Amino acid sequence: MAADDAVAREPNLKSQRKPDTNTSVVPVGGTRFGDGSFPVLAGPAAVESEKQIIQTARAVSEAGGLVLRSATFLPDDLARGFRPLGTEGLWLLEHASRTTGLATSTFVFESEQVPLAANHVDLLEVGPSRMHDDELLSAAGSAGRPVVVHRGSDATVDSWLAAAERVANKGADVLLCERGSEGHDPRTAGTLDISAVAVVQQLSDHPVLVNPAPLVGSLDLIAPLALAARIAGADGLMIAAHPTPDEAKFRVGGHLNLVAFSALMEKLGIPSLRDDIDRIDRELLQLIARRLSHSVEIGRIKVSRSIPLESPAREAELIEEAVADAQAIGLDPGYVEEVMRVVLRHSKIAQARATNDADREHEGDAPA
Repeated sequence: MAADDAVAREPNLKSQRKPDTNTSVVPVGGTRFGDGSFPVLAGPAAVESEKQIIQTARAVSEAGGLVLRSATFLPDDLARGFRPLGTEGLWLLEHASRTTGLATSTFVFESEQVPLAANHVDLLEVGPSRMHDDELLSAAGSAGRPVVVHRGSDATVDSWLAAAERVANKGADVLLCERGSEGHDPRTAGTLDISAVAVVQQLSDHPVLVNPAPLVGSLDLIAPLALAARIAGADGLMIAAHPTPDEAKFRVGGHLNLVAFSALMEKLGIPSLRDDIDRIDRELLQLIARRLSHSVEIGRIKVSRSIPLESPAREAELIEEAVADAQAIGLDPGYVEEVMRVVLRHSKIAQARATNDADREHEGDAPA
């Protein structure tokens, strides 16, 4: 079966994460992991050229992916003759990010690579072959970026979590990635441990990602394993995608082509979720415009009646009510308070402009 056929359309599926699971929310660029959404990280196994990474980035963005990931450094034991681009690859990843708006992620294999990579990407990854490297884990945890800790193929859940804690103890936000363990059947060597998602969520508050690409096996397995990861309640997905998989300079045959990747995203329901977010954003803008219009009209009425625009008590009351409502529906109160303060600040500016009261605008009077 071809990889394209393996991702034929199916009904959209939603995560079955248990509502009482306590998961930390980890921001990566403009993306948030662990908030109940299902972000997808995708890209080629390694950055090979500007054309390759830009073409992939655009396809990932158009299909609804949120993070572009690709290796820029590789040790000799993994590269197998391919010469990684190193610093040039980091620049190309950054360029692709600026072109598409995607956040970026790359692997680090030596502690010396960490500061340089952290200056160019939004997320650092410690691969399965380096999961027990204490020096690297400590350096990654101290770099000021969130870090993905991949589970080694022979690692127990406990040793995986211990590696994650070495990173977290240095102050970094941590994401975990399940990507396959050693198996007995050669057709499923690198068997994905779906049960690890639920187990780790009961033992840790770190978001759990899944990389469904089999270490040995057919690309046809990626789609069903990706769907299984979503149903199991994973917090995100990693997919290897390449414009011309058969010509890949690193891990040839280990990528979905961009058509198959887009079809998989359709199967997961990612584009429909993105469209729903776009609709919600438009509704938010309309509501903000209505609120601003009402605020300006109240300002005009106050001025006509010689009532001061300034009302600190009213502003405090509005913020207090918003924070209480946020807590009641499970939103971060700090996030909601920040949003309300921005809304109120722009209401003040609009009131001052509408009433031609530059002095009150300068003094920062409170809105209605």
